[in-house]
Amino acid sequence: MKDVFIVGSKGIPAKYGGFETFVDNLVSRRVDKTIKYHVACMTFEKNTKSYDYNEADCQEITIPNIGGAKAILYDLKSLKWALNIIEKDNLKDGIIYILACRIGPFLHNYISKFHRHGFKVWVNPDGHEWKRAKWSKPVRKYWKMSERLMVKNADFLICDSKNIERYIHDEYS
Repeated sequence: MKDVFIVGSKGIPAKYGGFETFVDNLVSRRVDKTIKYHVACMTFEKNTKSYDYNEADCQEITIPNIGGAKAILYDLKSLKWALNIIEKDNLKDGIIYILACRIGPFLHNYISKFHRHGFKVWVNPDGHEWKRAKWSKPVRKYWKMSERLMVKNADFLICDSKNIERYIHDEYS
């Protein structure tokens, strides 16, 4: 069995946007029954639940609604959840698939722990979050640094557009 932990979407069933729709389709259209998906799902509720969705194990991860930083906290809590399951169930040789580049400065703390269990870290670098005008200059600087560190530390990158792939190759060779 190949265990794949998905971190960074708001959850399934999809109600939000592109990453959620992607994860919903990935899980719902699974052909290879030797793959087991584990999906972190964001909630602001204190009482969390685990549930099955199209044979994927889904776990609600509770976070406070603290504005833009909530996504960073959510990703970090999701990585901790994934590591706890891997250790508790003695899982080996799987994938941690992180959607977006929000936790670059913190990822190195997890890489060796996942590698110790034979897990690879895959990252979808998403778009150019650091270019978005909605963020202040310091926040944009954080996003750019985070992207650089995610690209540097990932075992594998999955770009979902040719433009992002070209940008990643040009920017980070």
